[in-house]
Amino acid sequence: MPLQFVEHIAIRQLDEQAPARLAYEQLLIRCDRAAGYLLEDENAHGRAAALHRHTTAVRVGIARRHRRVDAESATLLDLQRARFHRRRQPRRNTDPA
Repeated sequence: MPLQFVEHIAIRQLDEQAPARLAYEQLLIRCDRAAGYLLEDENAHGRAAALHRHTTAVRVGIARRHRRVDAESATLLDLQRARFHRRRQPRRNTDPA
């Protein structure tokens, strides 16, 4: 009951990608797995499995977004580095004298 109270009052207010929510959901998964094992409760096993699938999907989405941002940052850095090197090269005199 106390975990349900915390979930209804605080956790549902958080973004599903918030670290605190993901940590809390990991705690719930472990509790449901333990209850499922110790009490031979199939419902607890099912809740743990469903929540695990959900949090895994959320974490994969976060990882993909981070990889995309890293790739975009690397591309931008390469462009800026190339621009810097072009500016540092001595200019050739194209004026025929």
